[in-house]
Amino acid sequence: MWNWHGVSRMVSDVLRSPPYLYPIILQRDDLAKRLLLVITASHSKKEVLKIRYNSCLMKYILTISLLFLAALTFSQPTFIDSLSIRYNQTKVDTAKIDFILFASDYLRDTKPEAAISFGKAALKIAQKIQDSKREMLLLDLIGQGYDQVGDIANSISFFNASFKIATEIHDLKAIAAINLNLGACYTDIGNGRLGADYYKSAADGFAKLNDNIGLCKSEVYLSDALFKAKDPDKALYYLEKVKPLSLQLNGYLLHYVYTNFAECYFMKNEFQLAKNYVLQAMVISQKLNDLYALSADNLVLAKVYLALDDLAKAEIFVKKGLEIAEQTKIRENLIDAYNLYSKIYEKQGKYADALKFKTRYIVTKDSLEFTLNDYILHAYENEKKDGEVAVMKAGEIRKDAELKRQHFIIAVGFCAFLLLLCIAGYIYYSRNTLRIAHLETERAYQEVNRTHAEIIGQNEALIKNNVQISRQSEDIKKLSNLKDRLFSIISHDLRGPFRNLQTVLNLLLEGTLSQDKFQTIIPQLVKGVSSSSDLVENLLHWSKSQLTGAMVVGIDLNIYGLVQNQLSLFEKQAADKQLELRNETSLNTIVYADKDMIDLVLRNLVANAIKFCHPKGRIIISSKQIENHIEISVTDQGIGISPENIHKVFQEEERFTTRGTGNEAGTGLGLLLCKDFVEKNNGIIGVESKLNEGSRFWFTLPKGSGVVAL
Repeated sequence: MWNWHGVSRMVSDVLRSPPYLYPIILQRDDLAKRLLLVITASHSKKEVLKIRYNSCLMKYILTISLLFLAALTFSQPTFIDSLSIRYNQTKVDTAKIDFILFASDYLRDTKPEAAISFGKAALKIAQKIQDSKREMLLLDLIGQGYDQVGDIANSISFFNASFKIATEIHDLKAIAAINLNLGACYTDIGNGRLGADYYKSAADGFAKLNDNIGLCKSEVYLSDALFKAKDPDKALYYLEKVKPLSLQLNGYLLHYVYTNFAECYFMKNEFQLAKNYVLQAMVISQKLNDLYALSADNLVLAKVYLALDDLAKAEIFVKKGLEIAEQTKIRENLIDAYNLYSKIYEKQGKYADALKFKTRYIVTKDSLEFTLNDYILHAYENEKKDGEVAVMKAGEIRKDAELKRQHFIIAVGFCAFLLLLCIAGYIYYSRNTLRIAHLETERAYQEVNRTHAEIIGQNEALIKNNVQISRQSEDIKKLSNLKDRLFSIISHDLRGPFRNLQTVLNLLLEGTLSQDKFQTIIPQLVKGVSSSSDLVENLLHWSKSQLTGAMVVGIDLNIYGLVQNQLSLFEKQAADKQLELRNETSLNTIVYADKDMIDLVLRNLVANAIKFCHPKGRIIISSKQIENHIEISVTDQGIGISPENIHKVFQEEERFTTRGTGNEAGTGLGLLLCKDFVEKNNGIIGVESKLNEGSRFWFTLPKGSGVVAL
């Protein structure tokens, strides 16, 4: 409720006090501040001083004050109706305009549509009485109203009209303020470069006027336009410049400064700095209950967590930012929120939800960009209307001249003018109708094309999703096959040798197995245990490679030394079968590969050669250079591989194994492991074989660059 004693006291103080006491009155009472602003908004200091001596002006001011007091005592649902009634009851034109200026400014943030309606009504009065100052203020106020409801095209149109008058009357403060508003409009529709130009002009104007608040606001908004124009370094320059000024003004717009710092550091991928600044901004925004800033802060924080792959936190903050943006109808923040949601859901694999928010993002962004085209169309129509007004004024001047000469000629000329005006109006109306129909047709065609493009985009997204699902299905199938193979190998190849060993041990324990018989069994047991040990080692390496991936540590290796070490491990087995092992690799052959992996490859290939080589045969390990690779081959004089089986040797889908010349068992796993490790070391592996003549297994490795001792 209003303080009526404060009202009467304030009015009395204003009428009796000189201008230098106004700040004291403003500090005393918020009601006094509002009413004093009404009185001083449209009068110079000299005009206010005349109030004490001019009873008409006193009545005028008291009328404005009492009208507002009466209007603002109504509850919020009837406030606009009350303003309309009081406005119609006011008789003085300038009082009506000042009444509307105050009312529209009061309603601009909460009821922007009402502020626009009242402002247009007062604008007609200001134009009628040719009050340029008030016309300029009203045009600016209406432009701000359109900006609040998101009609950027109309907003720019009214700001330009206000700017034109401000330039004509040389009102420097108004020019700077309107430049600030135009910068905001062009930044909102995505033209950050043009917005930055207007903000720079506003900052220069406020600096010349020593208006620190205006300068602070201009440079904060300028930094906003620059980082939206993808120039974070320039934006940071202005933020560092304006931060001390904001602190000097008791933290004026400090939360926007911190938010813009966060946006710039986010663009520079300095996520921790961005997070620190946005958290500081959020504390201030919450204290001030600045919904626009709170929405932006939550969205910036969501972008930071998304970049850090913390999707849970990113989803929490984008939800908060979207809720506030929907509540306040901030289209810029709505666009950011929809885009962030689509990225979060895409990373989470929720492709349907990601597509839904991506569609909202595209539709909302496109509707914002179309406003610039609408503005160009409105500007064109306004120019035509201005031309018609100029023609009408010229006609009126000619008619006045004719009146002074002869009334009859004036009447005839007037009738002829009206007739021509009607014909011209009809022609203009017809052409305008055709033009509008043509524009509507073009817009409909563009909308169809855009919808078609969106459908194509959605189909492409669905195809990509299907491909990804197919790949995932293949991966699952491979994992299932891997599991089955592991169980098969464990149950078949490991169970037999260990059962044989268990049986022999039980016979020894019971004393039913003689020493001579045990001596004959020992070689078979050693073969079984050795085979099982090799199998377990290969199984561990292969499982690790398939499930988690093997880490490749490449170094320069002397292949002759590696082969010699492996041959020394198989001397006993070769001697048992009277085999000759020959190392024919070059002494200075250097390869670049992982030592452990190549040791395992050589061990498996040599073991297989011994297993399948005929007794008293020869096994040769040789090497040769092929361009930038070294080929290592293991050749045996063994049983060979039939043509129908040779393609199965390196296949994962079909397990291939056979028994050696000494009835040695195989698992088919060693060669698969060799293939995997060779390919991981940027090589290839192959086999050449003739049945009953022998086999040659070969693989390549990158050539090394250094010299390695044996």
